[in-house]
Amino acid sequence: MERRRVLKILAASGGVLSTNSWSSVRSLLLAEPQEQEPAHFFSRLDGEPRAEAEIRVENGGPRLYLNGEWIYPFCALSTGILQVATEFRQAGFRLIQPIIGLYTFWKGMNRYDWDTLDRFFADLLHLLPEAYLIPRLTLNTPRWWKVAHPTEQIGYSLPTQPEEYDLDIPTQPGGYGWGQGREVWEASWASEIWRRDTGEMFKAFIEHIESSPLKSRVIGYHPTSGMTGEWGYFGAASLPDLSEPMRRRLGTIPDGQARMTSTFGLLRNPEKEKAVIDFYRHYHETITDTILTFTRLVKSATDGKKLSLIFYGYVMESIMMQEIGYLDPKPILESDSIDILVGPYSYSHTNIPGQKRWTSDIADDAGNWLGRARGVGGDGGYRTLVESIRRHGKMFLVEMDPNTYLDPEFTSEGGSGKETKAGTLKILKRDFAQMLVSGNGGWLYDFGPTRKNGIGWYTSKPIIDLARRFHQLGQGRRRHDISSVAETASVYDMNSYFVTEHWKKSAPYTDMCSYYFDYINHWFGACQHRVFNRLSAPMDYLYRFDLAEADTRRYKLLWFPHSFYLESEEIEALLAFLQGSGVWVVWFYAPGFISSDRFRPDNMEKLTGFNFELLTDPGPMRIEAEIPGENGTTQLSLGIDRRVHPRFAVQDDRAETIGRWQDSQKPALAVKQMDGWTSVYAGAAPLPIPLCRWLARQAGIRLWSDQTDVVVASEDQAMLIANADGPRTLTLHKPMQEIDGGPKQQTHQLDLKFGDVRVFQA
Repeated sequence: MERRRVLKILAASGGVLSTNSWSSVRSLLLAEPQEQEPAHFFSRLDGEPRAEAEIRVENGGPRLYLNGEWIYPFCALSTGILQVATEFRQAGFRLIQPIIGLYTFWKGMNRYDWDTLDRFFADLLHLLPEAYLIPRLTLNTPRWWKVAHPTEQIGYSLPTQPEEYDLDIPTQPGGYGWGQGREVWEASWASEIWRRDTGEMFKAFIEHIESSPLKSRVIGYHPTSGMTGEWGYFGAASLPDLSEPMRRRLGTIPDGQARMTSTFGLLRNPEKEKAVIDFYRHYHETITDTILTFTRLVKSATDGKKLSLIFYGYVMESIMMQEIGYLDPKPILESDSIDILVGPYSYSHTNIPGQKRWTSDIADDAGNWLGRARGVGGDGGYRTLVESIRRHGKMFLVEMDPNTYLDPEFTSEGGSGKETKAGTLKILKRDFAQMLVSGNGGWLYDFGPTRKNGIGWYTSKPIIDLARRFHQLGQGRRRHDISSVAETASVYDMNSYFVTEHWKKSAPYTDMCSYYFDYINHWFGACQHRVFNRLSAPMDYLYRFDLAEADTRRYKLLWFPHSFYLESEEIEALLAFLQGSGVWVVWFYAPGFISSDRFRPDNMEKLTGFNFELLTDPGPMRIEAEIPGENGTTQLSLGIDRRVHPRFAVQDDRAETIGRWQDSQKPALAVKQMDGWTSVYAGAAPLPIPLCRWLARQAGIRLWSDQTDVVVASEDQAMLIANADGPRTLTLHKPMQEIDGGPKQQTHQLDLKFGDVRVFQA
């Protein structure tokens, strides 16, 4: 290292260095680009065989194998990877995901600047000589291509702003520019010309890597595009896509007003809105088809020897649901060209008056606390349906990206408590432990280097030590059974979003924690998910098409938050599935009420077993409940004050009413015994924690904690996040010991503070 450069940095620091500041200085020194040519550096890789990676399903779930050897799938990435690489190495990370703005190096048809990119890889491997790389490859469209193909650009139903076009975003080494997904001057994903040309560029890049010494270190490819690079359609807030390519593919496209208007309140009427419903179905199929175009290229260009990763499937908490692009999951899950699905955990913000927006405590309008998403004591709940991913033989990688006490002014990511060292360590322990015990993989994503102060979020010794500790614990997962032990599951049906109120109908809806959530997705999805995480029992999350005969033996309680759009044959299949199973089923709001051609109240009654009165006058989604118990009846008010229609009232003398609409006192929450199973109807959401725990007990589910703690588990590992201060009894499904020592036993007496995390393994 140059002595003059060391002295310059020391002078800038005032000559006094703490442990943390020296770590940052060392990163700056080592991040200096190497003067040697890539070919010279890559000669060090000569003789290394081509890397091969795959996902194998064994011992209860998906496992990552690299060059025939099992490896714990704990990765790291950063918006300034060269600045924090040294700390990542100290923390034990060998799997690194550099972010590559691939379009930056695409200079013209069949013209690429791979030399500059090779220099970046050389610098990275100089800092991380033992690393294996899974590059995230941004497939946005370069300016020269857009100029050459004006008819292939996205068209919008709503106005866009001049400042959203032709953005000049500074790039980091690797060609990545934070915020590049804000560009609305982009090619339509329906464009065959764009797919062809971008596919040729993408294939050329893979072939370049696979014919270079980097073939021994690159183990997979992660194609990305769209808003934030997560395959959310560009300019979703302006309702894409009116382009000629999309018109050629779909035919007539409904105008923006038709898309934003549902003719029956929270629901679309198929007799009046078939064109809109069909448009959204085919629009999402186009997005899926685009994604698969590039994942198939990964497999064909690597002879199936490298991993293919994709962002997809944000179910609980997806902004701009109808436009963003996650409503066609089955082809993604069934594709043999995808190995790994990835996504961040919850970003929910608070809706509680007086709290700072970036905190994440959620309450309903009756004052019921529903839970916390991020921060100390948050559940860190995954937005994807992890059990579904596992059943399709794929791995899920969770993105963990909380800011820390090293950058406390950044408010959006860390949540409550992140401003202190103790709080930061609780949050990260929660994230690392949940990844470990649930049998998933994950990556730690450091946004810090591109922030104003340029400090890595995870570059302090306590955080490095914690990450290294969980790398060590992860090595033990090889012997652990990671199969599910859940007795309850929530089942989702994305087709319902084709027939529910558009997200823009209420925007901006500040009471819902986000300007971009629709009513159903927010209250029935994200907020109900907060409650589900506090049952104090493990829980699975599935799509309806995942249900199998074995699930009636596996689960005692099933929740159906939004299965509104069902055909008669699908209802028959569900009833056959449930008959004689002994399962309790909770149906929300309007199960089976809509088919492809009309409203079907008869189907709704057939599916649930209840008779209903249709309430067409708007009213509050508020229920007054009476929950029976050993010590008498508990009064509970729940729901949302917004006046909506339609609503439904139970009219059935054979049903037990446990809740009534607040305004009319007509039954809105009821239980009924069916043919060998129990049906529960809930007219509103979210159902609060006490009611959901009561339903779980009625269904025969054992709650693991006697407090409303968050419990996550697989067969051989478990974790608890304390929901309150004080003592509690945790009863596991089999004897385990805490990772920090102690006896192996099934019942553990714990005295914890709010947000404390405990991890157990067999």
